[in-house]
Order: sequence, then structure tokens, then C-alpha cells
Amino acid sequence: MSIALNIEGPSLSPSHSPPSHSTSCCTDHAWLQSLMTESRAGNSNQVNELEVPRVPSQFRKMKENTDCYEPLVVSIGPYHHGKKELKEMEKLKAEMAGQFVKDSRVTAEEMYSKVKELVSDARKCYAEESTCQFNDEKFAQMMFLDGYFILQVVSDKLEKQNLRKEEFASVRRDLFLLENQLPFRVLIPLMRIYKSKADHIAWKDKPSSRQKLSSESEDQDLMKMFVHFFEDIHAIPSQTESFWEMISNFLSELPRKLISRSTGTVNSLDFCYHLLDFFCWKFVYVGEELERERGGRRYGEITSWNRYYSVNELKNVGISFMPSNTRVFTDVKFKNTLLGGALCIPPLSIEEETKPLLLNLAAYETCAGWYYARCTSYVCLMRSLIDKPEDVKELRSKGILRTTIGSDDRIAQIFKEITTNLAPNPTAYTKVKRSVESHYRSSVKRWIIENKGPFSRSVVKYSFIYGIAVSAIQAYLAETKEKPGFGNCSCSNATL
Repeated sequence: MSIALNIEGPSLSPSHSPPSHSTSCCTDHAWLQSLMTESRAGNSNQVNELEVPRVPSQFRKMKENTDCYEPLVVSIGPYHHGKKELKEMEKLKAEMAGQFVKDSRVTAEEMYSKVKELVSDARKCYAEESTCQFNDEKFAQMMFLDGYFILQVVSDKLEKQNLRKEEFASVRRDLFLLENQLPFRVLIPLMRIYKSKADHIAWKDKPSSRQKLSSESEDQDLMKMFVHFFEDIHAIPSQTESFWEMISNFLSELPRKLISRSTGTVNSLDFCYHLLDFFCWKFVYVGEELERERGGRRYGEITSWNRYYSVNELKNVGISFMPSNTRVFTDVKFKNTLLGGALCIPPLSIEEETKPLLLNLAAYETCAGWYYARCTSYVCLMRSLIDKPEDVKELRSKGILRTTIGSDDRIAQIFKEITTNLAPNPTAYTKVKRSVESHYRSSVKRWIIENKGPFSRSVVKYSFIYGIAVSAIQAYLAETKEKPGFGNCSCSNATL
């Protein structure tokens, strides 16, 4: 029987033979390899792989927000290059770049050769499918024109061009779109060439994403140029400080300034990737927080905030609102008072460029994987406060929201549109949430606030009665003193 089985085994046709163990292993191995490849490709939006990522698909699902990620007049980089509606600005780019070269002490050939050296590194900053259509020469030309166009805009040279007011505002808006960024590893060397004498510049190696691009003093000069440009961004109103506020702010900032001077990392441009990243560091995060974010995720204590409270709800329980004196517009704080409290919120101007700016900052945080997501958490916090147009009206009356683009209802709608599909970090603004919740649930404070009307009316009522009684007694005593007293007659009779 055993022999018969052995004879029949080999006689089976190959098509019916069971798969070998080695074939199965090879198939599984290939499948796992493809799975890992797809996983890495799907993770390409992370900033540690791409310095200029694409806007995540979930951000484009809201039709009301789609246009906020698209340039209106000018393209920077490969993502939107060549679009018909943006070609008009390409002519201006060439004119401004030519003028920039004429005004410099460096030859055009030297400037362009520097860009060509950076092409390989610059390609790595963008999604591969967006750069493969450009050969090195075309890519270098695009980087050259875009780089010097940005430098002209940052240097306030755009105002000299014959642009309409709307076009000028649109250019500034487009420079802060996530998909419209030029890597600092390209922009900073170009800027440094322009600011330095030709015979003092010698670039031997290609700068990496975290390699020092310049000395600290040069960084400070360039940062001042960027900050001056950012100061004109209408989303961040200028602040006026009293003498004591200036001293207080200086003392609070002193430790951070000392740390940054000693480490040389927080206040150096090689720490940032591009303009939007620099704006994020300057007006959304402080240097140390952003540095820790990039070092890894931080999981803090989740506060118990059972519900969100609107501006008018908080106002009814004794919480007031006041503008804080800071240009970090996400820096919301809570101050306790004797019987109430105050939410200190930095002023924010709501203009046509504000919504795209906030959405692109939120998209960038998502791509970067920053756990704290300060801008995302900020707009969600503001959305929780703004439930109705009356809430906008209250914040406007306190100087927190400033707008000229629409009604209170429109501003409330803008915050609703911005926060669609956004998820705030549950640990963000923990101290603020805890203080608000504690105050809202305080029975003593709430009783005083809720009964301040009846209590004050009672005080007025009984004070009025008391005042009438006192006045009547005083009038009676005054009258009895003026008449001949009965006591005097009885005394005279007694003497008789």
C-alpha cells in the first residue's frame, strides 16, 4: 500500500500539485515589502521627510475652504507652477529678479551658479511627483526667479511695482500658503550672497537642512528683515505698551533671550524651513516649545472640560474679556479676580487673508505631526467662544476682534468654516480650561453673580426706607426745638 502511494504521487500533473513552502514564503515576503513601501509613501506628508508638504486631503474636503490653499496671483515652487491664471506674475518675477541682480555687488552668473549647486537638495523638499517634470536647468531657473522675487517682496520693493491694491495684498497672501513655499536652504544663501561682498563668500559644501547657514550676527540681521515684513501682516495687529508693560514683558522674555543667545539655536534661521515655518515660530509658538515639539510628542494632563462655553455664557457668570499685549496671537490666558475672572486674548484682525493664513498654519501643524497643534487648538478655542453673532460683538467691543470685511454673523461663520474637520489637542490651554471650569462651577461666585440684581435692588430699597425714616426723625426733632416746650411750663409751675 505504501509502495502504491509512492508510485501515484509523482504521477500527479503539475497544475494540481500543492504550492511549495518556499513559494508561499516568497509571496508573503513580496507582499510585506510592498506593504512597507506603501506605508512609507503614505507618510510623505511628514515634515521630517518633506520640508514643503502638500495640504492633506481632509483639509480640502470643505468646499468653502478649498480656495484657501490655492495661490491667487503668484506661484512659488513646483506645486502650482505653470498654471494659466498665474502666468502674468511670471513676467514680473523676471523683471524683479533682473533688477535685484543689477542692484547687487555680485554677478548674475555667480548667483545662478549658487542656485544650481542647491538644486539637488531643493528637490528633496518637495513631493517627488511634482519635481520630475523639471530637469535640473528648469528647476534651477524656477528657484532663482522665485527666490529673488521673495527677497524683493520682503525688502519692500514690491510697492514700487505698478500693482493694484488687490494684487499687492494677494501676493502677500500667497507667500504664506503651505504649498507655495521656497526652502530656506535655497533662500538664505541667495540672501546672504546679496548682502555680502562677492570676494568674501565661499560656499564649499551644500548646506543640509540643519547645517549652520551663517554666523549668528548675520542671522540676526536677516531675521530683522523678516520680522519687519511680518509686522505688516494684518492678522497680527500692532500693540501699544505702557512703560510698566514694557518692563514686565522684557523681564518675562529675558530668560528665553539668554537661553537663545547661549545655545544659538532658537534665534537662528537654520532652525526654520521656510517663510510659513518662520511665521509659525514667531507668532504661534515660542522658540523652546517649537524645538521640543520637533524633538517628539508631548502628552500632558487632559483637563476635564465637560462642555464649551460661549462668550455671553461666560460673561453672565462674571468672566470678562480683555485684549492682551502680545504678538503671539495664540497666547490665551486666564486671570482671576476677586469675584470673577478675565480671559486675556491677543487681538486678531479678521481680513480676507486671515482665513487662508490660519488654515495653512493648521494644515502645516498636521503635516508636521506636532502634538500640541497650537494654532489648531487656538482656532477651535475661539470657535467654542463664538457661538452667535452676539459673541463676536462682545469681542469686538473689547478690542479683541478687529474686522472691516463683514458683519458679526459673517465673522462667526468664518470661524465655523475654519474649524470644520479640525481636531484640537485635548491638552492645549489646560490652565485656561481648568480656571474657566473652576470659576463656572464655583457655587459661591455664581450665587453672588446671579443674585447681584436682587441683592442690589434690596439694598437700594431698604436704603431708601432707612433714608426716609431718618429724614422724618430729623425733621420732627428740628420742629420740637423751635416750639415752646411743654417741659419748660411744667418746670416754671414747679418753682411757684
